[in-house]
Amino acid sequence: MVNEHFEKWLINTENKKEQTAYNYSKAINRISKHYSENTNQNLNLYSLTELDKLKNIADLYGTSGKFSEFGHVGNGTNRAAINSSYRFRQNTANIDFPTNEKIEDIDEPDFSDNSNNFSYERDLKSSIVYQISELFPDYKIYGTENDGVEYLIGGKRIDLLLEKNDGSLLAIELKSGVANYKVFGQISMYLGLLMDKFPEKKEIKGCIIAGEIDDTLKRATKITDLVTLMTYTMKLELTKENL
Repeated sequence: MVNEHFEKWLINTENKKEQTAYNYSKAINRISKHYSENTNQNLNLYSLTELDKLKNIADLYGTSGKFSEFGHVGNGTNRAAINSSYRFRQNTANIDFPTNEKIEDIDEPDFSDNSNNFSYERDLKSSIVYQISELFPDYKIYGTENDGVEYLIGGKRIDLLLEKNDGSLLAIELKSGVANYKVFGQISMYLGLLMDKFPEKKEIKGCIIAGEIDDTLKRATKITDLVTLMTYTMKLELTKENL
């Protein structure tokens, strides 16, 4: 599948993190759907091999393009993804990939394997990155090119690191299931590491997002206002198949 080759290329050639590569792969599906709906064409960007046409479409999602607003969605993830897709096609022009992929509706996480928490949390993370401006209006992902996604510090990995307009930081820890008091210790460690690294920052706080918050975690967070707790809900849509 082209998307899998694209992800591997992003990791091996452009040195992207696995989560960033996954986000870009999903973004190409979003752009394919958006472009198709807004041009009355049924186009899958993964099947497009003509560099000139791909470049023209990428320009549409550029900062001054017709679809610049959609390109900026997800802290600019859509725009960065299609530009990477163009470079990917440039570098793999002589390689034939299967082109029988269909455009996926990936605005919601993949529920195909709920037993795989890693996959579920990866989809959850991708969804939050995509909707970051809606979920956290005053924040953006820290750094450039989504540096704040799986942010490495002190040998630890923060799921998401956000930066506020005034420079304040927000560390986010995601749990697909129930989060208990142990997660409080985890995010407290992250905050300590961030405070050591960024002593000039006005404010550094944490946020735990989980499917369910255990009472032990609620009690633990009563001692501080630096950590907030949130739960997420997912929308499940059913589509009737024609027989």
